[in-house]
Amino acid sequence: MSSSHRNGIQWCKCSNPVYIYSYFEQSYKRYIKYTYMKKIILALIAIVLIAVLPVLKLKSIQDKYLPSEATEHFELRAEATEIFAKGLSYKTISQVPIMIDSAAFEGLFAHLKASYPTVYEKLQIDTVSTHTLWMKLDGTSANAENMLFISHLDVVPVDPKTIKDWEAEPFAGEIVDDYVYGRGALDDKAYAFGILEALETLLSHDWNPSYNFYFCFGQDEEIGGRNGAGVAAAMCREKGITFRTIFDEAGTISVGSVPGLENTPVALIGVAEKGYISVEVNFEQPGGHSSMPDTENAILSASAFITSLNEDPIFKPEFTEPLQGFMTHLAPEMSFGLKWAFGLRPLTNSLILSNYQGSSTGRALTTNTAVATMVGAGIKDNVVPSSSRVVCNTRILPGYSVDDIVNAYSQRAAEYGGTVQWYNDYGVGPTATSSFDGEDFLTLGQSIRATFPEALVSPYLTLGGTDSKNFDGLAKQTYRFLPIALTPEDLPRIYGINERLHVDAYRDLCRFYLDLFQRI
Repeated sequence: MSSSHRNGIQWCKCSNPVYIYSYFEQSYKRYIKYTYMKKIILALIAIVLIAVLPVLKLKSIQDKYLPSEATEHFELRAEATEIFAKGLSYKTISQVPIMIDSAAFEGLFAHLKASYPTVYEKLQIDTVSTHTLWMKLDGTSANAENMLFISHLDVVPVDPKTIKDWEAEPFAGEIVDDYVYGRGALDDKAYAFGILEALETLLSHDWNPSYNFYFCFGQDEEIGGRNGAGVAAAMCREKGITFRTIFDEAGTISVGSVPGLENTPVALIGVAEKGYISVEVNFEQPGGHSSMPDTENAILSASAFITSLNEDPIFKPEFTEPLQGFMTHLAPEMSFGLKWAFGLRPLTNSLILSNYQGSSTGRALTTNTAVATMVGAGIKDNVVPSSSRVVCNTRILPGYSVDDIVNAYSQRAAEYGGTVQWYNDYGVGPTATSSFDGEDFLTLGQSIRATFPEALVSPYLTLGGTDSKNFDGLAKQTYRFLPIALTPEDLPRIYGINERLHVDAYRDLCRFYLDLFQRI
């Protein structure tokens, strides 16, 4: 190699081809290595973005439920809890209408009148049907809109065999270790008494709402509500009474039950209610003597049909509007992994729906449930029956009709040689879905946060039935919420043994309505 200087620049000359090849080989390897590392870096950046962007996309909306202003503070009466406890001593048990205990309801009504004198003085109070209370408090605004608050005074029976397992008598109205024990403590006399206690307190301080406040305290919600709230709703339709908003019970403050938020209380507001229908599926096959059975019979057909309900569900899981709202409100508050899954929707929709199928609550939120609840066949032990029957119950998602469900059952039954007919004359479709972006939902959320500051607020699909379904179509929106915090350990107490409510929880319930009534 030789070199020379031209114009201050050193030039190199190489006549060795091996050197030239080696030089370019090393340069190429460096290029390849650089390109490879660049691809790795870009891939890592892409992975990070895929992981992080869905999480960043989810923005919390909980701050909008922070109360914009405080309401006036009022002290509850010292005797409030004792009044509520005594109310549980009246055995207003739901039975078929001809078995209703009129004396129990009349005793409860006398107790209410004596305990809430200001309410009975200032409200218009009537009895609808036989034992449903209908109350009205006139608003002060010209052309005031109507608000309706619904609760029920009936309770489910107590199995006599379980009374020995109660820590207090279920109809004694006792307070033991700061808990009010009794049937109705959770479902749903607490709601009715809390409303009346808040009204008594406010009216005693000369408070008046701007809207017209209506109150319906039903007599038979636990058996469908047709003869209580149903009659009241029919009266409203006849008189042309409609409502801006209806408030009813159902959703609670869930503690430890929402996946990803096990340590955070979540106030679940029902914005829609599933429908209800039962059908009877009949199977007919030649019967005969049990000593010479055929390979097919009515019982085997019924069994195969029932098995198919689990192995190949009639209805597939799907997202409904209430569930969409649930995810919008709560996903931003969850752990990174759940945020990522919800943030990547719709790519992860199948994964989310599949995960929901792992629990009974998840399945109920995402599907038209279909379950056999009654089975019958046979007249004698040595006779192969010629017919069998299966009663199936379905709770219907918003967006479906009763006819949709019946047709789906009919198609599945036909595959197994069965036919479908109504089990009874009771079938009702799902309610309309109420807005969870409007003023009254916001107001409800603010009262929740004012009373329970740590709670998150979310719309929810009500899985059971409430009296408000009878008023479907009579209001712009309906919200179902009971301001009681319930843990997974509390849930079996509803309809079960040792139904109870802590005295502090009841007073919080009353304070919630003190706030809500003022904020509306």
